Amino acid sequence: MWMGKIMLKEIVMKQNSHTFIMALLTLFSIYLYFLSATPLPTTITVKTTPLINIEDEEKKALVYLNQLREGAGLIPFTSQSQLNKAAKNHANYLTKHFKFGHKEEQTHKDFTGEYASSRITYTGYASPQVIENVSTHNQNYKESIDGLFSAIYHRFAFLDFRSDAIGIGISQNRYKKTQTAFVYDMSSNALEELYKSNQTITSTKIDKALDKNKRLNSKVILYPFNQQKAVPPAFFDELPDPLPEHKVSGFPISISFNSIYYKKAKLLNFQLFNSEGREITNTIKFDQKSDPNQRLGNLDFVLFPLKRLEWDSQYNVLFLAIIDNKIVEKKWSFHTKKFEVPLHIVNNEDKLFNIKKSDSHVFYFPPNSKVDLLSDISYPSNFDIDFIDKNTIKLTALTELNIPVKLNIGKHKLKINITSK
Repeated sequence: MWMGKIMLKEIVMKQNSHTFIMALLTLFSIYLYFLSATPLPTTITVKTTPLINIEDEEKKALVYLNQLREGAGLIPFTSQSQLNKAAKNHANYLTKHFKFGHKEEQTHKDFTGEYASSRITYTGYASPQVIENVSTHNQNYKESIDGLFSAIYHRFAFLDFRSDAIGIGISQNRYKKTQTAFVYDMSSNALEELYKSNQTITSTKIDKALDKNKRLNSKVILYPFNQQKAVPPAFFDELPDPLPEHKVSGFPISISFNSIYYKKAKLLNFQLFNSEGREITNTIKFDQKSDPNQRLGNLDFVLFPLKRLEWDSQYNVLFLAIIDNKIVEKKWSFHTKKFEVPLHIVNNEDKLFNIKKSDSHVFYFPPNSKVDLLSDISYPSNFDIDFIDKNTIKLTALTELNIPVKLNIGKHKLKINITSK
């Protein structure tokens, strides 16, 4: 029997400076071969990567990003035409030249600036101050944004207290459709007005302009925010990497205090509990001093569950700190993503799973270690398989089978029997 094969490449996320932030997220290609019983087929049909509707994705990206910001207590981003142009220029550069990250090389004809600060002024934006997030090899806006929010340093870029203007640029290589780029350039409308006013620019005036947005935002930002739904359960990789020994861990929980209202903070307690009230003790906590990459501010705190969270589960958070000599307590909860199709947790790889023809099922393989990720999958033409994340797949039965099939998924195995309706 001919077999199809999926290869999932690891996320590699790079960040070149503390101001400019980038995420390189999940890349995978799916090849599916269809085989009739007899004779052997003369052609092979390949499941190709779909063409992205760029304009629609850019609009949806802004809406979704603002939903997350407003849920967390921040003012929404407004779309800014020159930032949009700068973001689009860089996205096109990345996909055309098969690059990733923030930097452009002047030798390429599509060069518009080495870094985002020069690329936005190239388009006519007055202020050179910008925060940039970048992801590549994503196939839709939600995958890109969710991936960036799971990477803690990149999350703080989207949740910046000072920003209220954004440019979003999405691009896809016309020949190699897996080569995509999602670029987000964020700045401040008040800061832009300052630079356009022809005043002498001083650090005091810059701080005053940036403080305008801080006053419009909540005093404290939680993420995931209280009662948030469909939260991804896992964190994989980021550069600089906050957990270099882990290829998979739980989705990080963060809290940030607005510096317009607070000055000093000392962490006392940061706890995570499952829906049954049991504390998840296998965690690590970061503040400005303990952050291994020194990217957190003095009012930022992060809790990392060292094992990934469960799908479709509620979690409760308890935070306690001394803020400006006063004890501050925060309690909140969130819920991880729930699937609309059946979810199976594959703890026993000898178990036979029965699924019906044309039905889709999700199979989650709990990692056996901090580096346990799914890798190549060999599968017969009776199935269609997609990766949900690096420990989870969605499988659809295409035809009925008369005998059980065992799928090799890296070091894991899955036994499937397809039945008729």
